[in-house]
Amino acid sequence: MKQTDPIATKFAPPVRGAHQVSRSALVRRLDEGIATRRLTLIHAPAGYGKTSLLAQWHATLRNRGLEVIWLTLEEEESDAIRFADSLMVGIAGGRLGENAPLRAATSAIVNRLVRAAGDVVVILDDFQRAESAAVCAFLRTLLRLLPPMAHFVISSRDRPDLGYAELAADHELLELGAADLRFSLEEAEEVLRNARAATLSSADIARLVERTEGWPIAVQMTALSLRSGSDRGEMISGFSGPDWQLATYLSEQVLASLPRDLETVVSYTSILNKVTGELVDLLCERSDGAMVLEQLERADLFIVPLDAEHITYRYHQLFTDILSSRLKRRQPAKFRQLHTLAARWFAARNEVHEAVRHAVLAEDVDLVAQVLDAAGGWRLIPEGRMDALVAGLAQLPEAVIASHPRLVLARVYRLIKQGEMDAARNSYDEFRAALEHAELAPDLWTEVNLVGEVLAEYENAPIRLADLLAKESLIRSLPSHDHLMLSNVYESLGNKYCECGWLERALEPIRRARSHHQALHSLYGDLFTRFLEARVVLAQGRLEEAAAILDEAMASIHNAYGPRSDLAANCAAHQAEVKFEQGAVREAMDLLDWAFPHMEHSDGWFEVYASAFGAAIRATLVTHPAGVQEVIERMRGTARRRHLHQLGLLANVHDVEAAIYAGRFTDAQATARLVKLDALADAMREEFPVYRQVAIVASICRIKLRLCANEHAAALQEIESIERWAQQHGHGRLLITLAILAAQAHELAGTAQKAAARFNDAVSMAMFQGFIGPFLECRRFLVLGSLDEEPLDENPHETDRFRDKFLRRLRRLLRSTAARQGESTILSESELLTLRHLDKGYTNKEIARLLKVSPNTVKYRLKSLFAKMGVDSRRAAVQLSREQGLLAAALGTTHGAPPG
Repeated sequence: MKQTDPIATKFAPPVRGAHQVSRSALVRRLDEGIATRRLTLIHAPAGYGKTSLLAQWHATLRNRGLEVIWLTLEEEESDAIRFADSLMVGIAGGRLGENAPLRAATSAIVNRLVRAAGDVVVILDDFQRAESAAVCAFLRTLLRLLPPMAHFVISSRDRPDLGYAELAADHELLELGAADLRFSLEEAEEVLRNARAATLSSADIARLVERTEGWPIAVQMTALSLRSGSDRGEMISGFSGPDWQLATYLSEQVLASLPRDLETVVSYTSILNKVTGELVDLLCERSDGAMVLEQLERADLFIVPLDAEHITYRYHQLFTDILSSRLKRRQPAKFRQLHTLAARWFAARNEVHEAVRHAVLAEDVDLVAQVLDAAGGWRLIPEGRMDALVAGLAQLPEAVIASHPRLVLARVYRLIKQGEMDAARNSYDEFRAALEHAELAPDLWTEVNLVGEVLAEYENAPIRLADLLAKESLIRSLPSHDHLMLSNVYESLGNKYCECGWLERALEPIRRARSHHQALHSLYGDLFTRFLEARVVLAQGRLEEAAAILDEAMASIHNAYGPRSDLAANCAAHQAEVKFEQGAVREAMDLLDWAFPHMEHSDGWFEVYASAFGAAIRATLVTHPAGVQEVIERMRGTARRRHLHQLGLLANVHDVEAAIYAGRFTDAQATARLVKLDALADAMREEFPVYRQVAIVASICRIKLRLCANEHAAALQEIESIERWAQQHGHGRLLITLAILAAQAHELAGTAQKAAARFNDAVSMAMFQGFIGPFLECRRFLVLGSLDEEPLDENPHETDRFRDKFLRRLRRLLRSTAARQGESTILSESELLTLRHLDKGYTNKEIARLLKVSPNTVKYRLKSLFAKMGVDSRRAAVQLSREQGLLAAALGTTHGAPPG
């Protein structure tokens, strides 16, 4: 996101006027709300002094040393993400433009308030400008989660929908309305005295308060008119009709009291939300604008400075509304001309929202299009300024949009963000076709291609080499200072390389993406590149580095967003995968137990769900195999809800795996045919399969099926093919798994020495990084004779000591897993057949003859059996198998009949 420094005047109250009436009684009521209420709501129509009251209270709170946060809201904050972004800046500091998802923003805000040293008061002024259903929903959630020391104060012209019933029932709501804000007789006297107005009798003041019903702005306007010499009897007798008519009458009186040149200044600048000397000079063709504003301020003419330097001012909103409507009615051409000038002035300063507002009021659709196009068109969306774009596009006819390529792209990008992928694709393809013979500038072609890349990313389109090369070429065409697009394109390129399995190319673009996110001060984007980097280095077999990256990311998340935020849940999913690989299965399950609910109620993406569910399924197969089907169904449900076809395919493959580990080989083979496992695995032969991760998992699953069926030759052939690919692209973790399965294939083939050598390969690759996960998930295919303790030499090499320590830990984990399960889920078909013959009392030689293998192979199988069952003798193995019915439960489901 494009980040900008916050505008100081948004985060501070207007500077209090010297003659402002003191409202001490109301200030005391606001003070009472801090200790007992979660929310104070001040709602009244324009002119009741809501902002003035809060500015007074703000000053008293600061003088008492309390932390007070002020945010003046604008129309652009009616977008909930933009609102949350401004609120985060006000509460936590930083720069505008992070635009984090709402749940992440909520976590960050609550986390910052929890860490406060004492009470914190958050004041949201002019809430009616930003009010929308999404903003109110966000605030309702935030109010429910506020810590006890936090207190929110909202001022608005109406009563926004913030769930008052619950707050009132809990006595956590203080409301001040128009009746509370009316001037008393004493306050009206103070206003008149401060304005140095003509002296009024007590009866006249009482009649003034009665006729205006204590409406503060009406009393103030009366004071100004009387000061200029208006007849008090005529003034007060003119007070009739509804509030708007009264305010209009009083405004006319105030203007009539001004010199002609000042009346022109006030009238012309009333179209502005904020006024500066430069704008006065522009709209009124003067050169003394700053001095004129100071003169108006000294005259207390409903204008207040917004900064201590008295550079930026604003009129009272009601005064502005009345005078602007008067100008439009009396001088429509001048009204449009002034808005045109203002639109161009704001556009030149990249204040897009104000520029669009003025261009719309100027009724100049070409100017609206020019403003949006010059601001970047579609770029306004990733920059977090979609509200200005939407407001402008709504005013433009189709022909005008079609004549501005960036605006066509903006419409496509908006459809993408709304999830209307078919409409976005149709619109983009029609646009590309229309450009077939057009002459576009090179930078415009780059933007067309960029939006096409974004669309393809959201569509999860299959990856081709040409696409990757085109993306790299696109990067070279972008200017080095365009951090927004470079961060997105580099991150996308790194992710694509990771998806297609080219790990050796993935890290550089990921790290470049991070540098651009950091240039934008986007912690949110930075964290996602860390998740992606951790995925890559874990796949490369660098387990310790992956753990360190995620630990550092989690520390940043805790500090910025809180330990229970959605980002923390996403990070925990990746950490759970690392914990499983480290053999900390229980810790992995604990992380996932709290992470899953967060992930399922927030926006997620394939990679994090694949990591979370993959770790959950593998850990469940270790701790509670009977519960694995529930996890797979949960995974399948998430795939359906999120429209993640790739995740659904992985769930199908895990179905086959679960049947293998349950010893239901016939069911596993039937499920494999049902889910078309062969087609998924065969995709490994392609340079760019549609889903590489699915192809890898499916291939490993097919190898396991072949080992269960004693098809060791076919298994070895597939293992060798995948190993060549894994070595080429640096998949260190995958190579460990393949070495373990190759050892089992050689064991089945009766080549014990090769089996031992391949198992040693696996151990050598795993031990220095502490990889336990591959052994746990392949435990039913382990040649466990290789785990037997061997005496160390008298002066063992340090590597031998390390290997011995690793094997001892591995042996302990595998045996505890086997003893805990006490069922056949860890026994291969060949081991089950050996167990059956053992049950009948056959010797090793007799079993070898019956199975047509060597006695040495039988010896290895028995060692594997004993280790997996957690026993140390033939008698104990037979006894355990009879007690738990292992043979009856498992052999009845195997294919074919065992030899007699």
